[in-house]
Amino acid sequence: MASYRGLLSATRRVLELQRRAVAEIAADSLGRVAALKADPADLPRLSGDEAYELAHAIDFSRADAVVAADGPKFVEFNVGAGVGAVLEFELERRIWQRIRRESGAAELTAPGLYEQIAALVKKTCAEIGIDPSVLLIGSLQDPAKTTRYFRTQIGFLAEYGVRARFADLRSLREEFAADPDMKKMLGIVQFAEREANNCGWDTSSLVSATRDGLFALPSQTARLVDSKKVLALLSEGLPWMSRKDHDLVRRFVPWTRIVRDRKVRWRGHSHEMSRLLLEERDNFVLKGASGYSSQEVFFGLSTPDSEWRSLVASAMESEYYVAQEVVVPVRRPLQALLDQDGTVETVVANPRISPFCVGGVATGCSMRFSPSEGIGPITRPYGAWPGVLLGAPS
Repeated sequence: MASYRGLLSATRRVLELQRRAVAEIAADSLGRVAALKADPADLPRLSGDEAYELAHAIDFSRADAVVAADGPKFVEFNVGAGVGAVLEFELERRIWQRIRRESGAAELTAPGLYEQIAALVKKTCAEIGIDPSVLLIGSLQDPAKTTRYFRTQIGFLAEYGVRARFADLRSLREEFAADPDMKKMLGIVQFAEREANNCGWDTSSLVSATRDGLFALPSQTARLVDSKKVLALLSEGLPWMSRKDHDLVRRFVPWTRIVRDRKVRWRGHSHEMSRLLLEERDNFVLKGASGYSSQEVFFGLSTPDSEWRSLVASAMESEYYVAQEVVVPVRRPLQALLDQDGTVETVVANPRISPFCVGGVATGCSMRFSPSEGIGPITRPYGAWPGVLLGAPS
């Protein structure tokens, strides 16, 4: 139980360091975009309200941690209201709690995500002077986001006293212009703009609504905090970091660096970065700074030699990628439910644990695992199995 709470605490603390890293990198939003070499097309809602941008940059996040021999390591943070597995976690949490109650067992420590989302909504609405009501903004062009997906969230929020409704990107402009009630609601943007751009969704209606007075969470600066370059900056160390900050990062973040033409220190020695990545390729993974859903992730161990050399050369030139030392997971026996009939099998797997953090409160862990012995992304497209990680009764 102590290790479960410790992981949640570390999630919150490292996320706060990431926000500060973004705040300190430049004096204003445009300077931060330039410093991180972010694509302005992925940041259409970026405003000149610096207080808003920084205050609401980390309202929603999901960390991804791999459990190594010396404990969990955060390999990345997904920041924004569109991070995956939020609804899935809540549904599975409720199922397990019901099973525990019906069997007479003590309930597990499993904070409700939507209770915390509702608390964030109420707090923010009070600050801006509106009733606790929220507009869930998404796109039904996403095959994974059905009307049922949004209706279920609306029902969960209603349980905690928050009125909610769904707004589709394709009709948001017309609805916002015609319905005065929408101007008195808090928006929660449930997708990433880069995802929208890649899928060809038109986000101009959202930009227009925010300029016409819609207060939306999270702020666009969330996309900067989401950059894997920020975790790399913390890993390398920043001038304002205290000894306690450095210790926290060394404990929970694997060696991560922005790839560019320079020397780096790795395992106590100085190396030319390109040579290090070529000669020690089995120890590294290249990740695109703004990639999502395991896109732009390449493991040296499993990438063909010619492709890896080309990737390293491209990364050195573009300065878009980070190099991260591969975290070797400790494989553990897990009981997996195979079917609706309740068939259970014990598999030896490499779990990736994903603590959520909402409004500054780390509040529960999703989980994925793969019975494969290979090194690679632990995601559903790569055959990972879903689950939840719940703490023992307190």
